[in-house]
Amino acid sequence: MGIKTLAVNKLSRWPNHWLATLNLFFLIYALLPVLAPILLVMGREQIAHAIYWFYSHLCHQLPSHSHFIMGAQVAICQRCLAMYGMMVLFGLAYGLMRRRVWPLHFRWYLLFLIPLGLDGGLQFVSELVKAAPYLLYWLWGIGLLLIALLIVTLRRTITWQGLLFLVAGPLALVYVQVFGFYESDWLRRTLTGVVFALGSVWLIYPQLEEGFTDVQQ
Repeated sequence: MGIKTLAVNKLSRWPNHWLATLNLFFLIYALLPVLAPILLVMGREQIAHAIYWFYSHLCHQLPSHSHFIMGAQVAICQRCLAMYGMMVLFGLAYGLMRRRVWPLHFRWYLLFLIPLGLDGGLQFVSELVKAAPYLLYWLWGIGLLLIALLIVTLRRTITWQGLLFLVAGPLALVYVQVFGFYESDWLRRTLTGVVFALGSVWLIYPQLEEGFTDVQQ
């Protein structure tokens, strides 16, 4: 059997291992930021700084939004750590129940994004209004205009889930005006990350399962 045939045979078996590949990827992706402060304390500064530099392009790394290990900051924020860490756990759970999981429709997936959008959006709007209060009225105008345009464009296809997703931004402005500035905390950031990870796995993994099954056949 030639080298080309062996390569084709190995490649044809890869669809059987797509879930293990994704779980391993997210495991490494979630562990490296946690290892960074440990390596920093242990004196492995070059490796630690390389990890911090890499994740600085993927996360804001605000100290107030991050966990600390042995006095050193984890390389990603609390929300991102929850998202990617739970992608591993939900991926493992999907592997155990993959034959009994039905695909999640995209309009229901929007509901899993709303907690994250509200928590992050409320925090963003609060910080923005603190810095420049006059921008609040511009945000109102732009947000309402975009919603009106989308509703007119998608009036035949938009669902109540999509409409709820669209009004999340103006709802954040209402909250800030009525209740004052919003401050997120580690628990809210963690919970919204978990909800996002659950919805993402539920939406994407059954579709990947179907797609790779077709490829294998």
